[in-house]
Amino acid sequence: MSKPLAPQKHPHHHDHHSHSHEGLHFHAHHATHSLAPSAISKAIVITLIFMFIEMIGGWLANSLALISDGAHMLTDVGAMSLSLFALWIARRPITPTMTFGYHRAEILGALLSGLLIWLISGVLIYESIERLHSPPEVKGPIVFVVATLGLIANAVSMWTLHGAKEGNLNVKAAYLHVLSDLLGSIGAIIAGAVLWITSWNPIDPILTILFSILMLFNSWGLVKEAAGILMESAPTHLNPEQILEDLRSLESVLEVHDLHVWAVSNGRPSLSAHLISMNGEQVLSAAHELLRTKYGIIHSTLQIEHPEKFKSQQCYDCTPQMS
Repeated sequence: MSKPLAPQKHPHHHDHHSHSHEGLHFHAHHATHSLAPSAISKAIVITLIFMFIEMIGGWLANSLALISDGAHMLTDVGAMSLSLFALWIARRPITPTMTFGYHRAEILGALLSGLLIWLISGVLIYESIERLHSPPEVKGPIVFVVATLGLIANAVSMWTLHGAKEGNLNVKAAYLHVLSDLLGSIGAIIAGAVLWITSWNPIDPILTILFSILMLFNSWGLVKEAAGILMESAPTHLNPEQILEDLRSLESVLEVHDLHVWAVSNGRPSLSAHLISMNGEQVLSAAHELLRTKYGIIHSTLQIEHPEKFKSQQCYDCTPQMS
């Protein structure tokens, strides 16, 4: 009776040695993710409490700066709740149809949060311009006191989120929402002080416009990063040309083609490539090790092609060139 054949390693198969280090490499990343729901939940509670204080204070003082900051806090609660929901969805297990899992839910949540900041900023700028034509009387002392309380609340929320924002776009989005709230509170404090001392009413809508523009600038990086991930662009910290050069420099590698570098979600880089070599197993192991140790890429799919087979495929695929 003949012996059964030993199982062959598929050329697309990941290197087992590389995967054994995955837990170690992503320990910090997963630790950040475990902190995220708790941090966002605390920030939501703090924001809700002071949202009511600012809305009531804005109504009593007739201040657009306070009302707009309170309204922004309300949308922040919605955005952070969306982030919390996205984090929950992202943790759902992989299914036969969702082969990458639900990690992209984090990116969609972050993108929507960033776009929400843009929408809020646009509405505030429009309302402020309307108010500049005929600035209403605003009670400076109430604005100053309430805005100072709002500043303290936003500072506490930022401190709560700060430790979990690195490596998680949803927490970063929540952090930016709170940061824009903090800027709004600073604007309202300045407006309150000026109104208290001089009663110059146009300061209220003017500062609202300035801090709304700041909110737009602060959120640009978040929207750009989230859109880049959805468009499958290479992560900003990785240089595909350098990776290509390093793979080509490996011993017995003749050529590298069809290199693709992307991220499933923030902090989860992936790579696929075809390597032409006669020493398949040796090259596969060396390539995975290079990608893991130098670039932190754990999820890589590498196909090894024999030089003769590659040449025949080129001949088969080639088309006559125009002279």
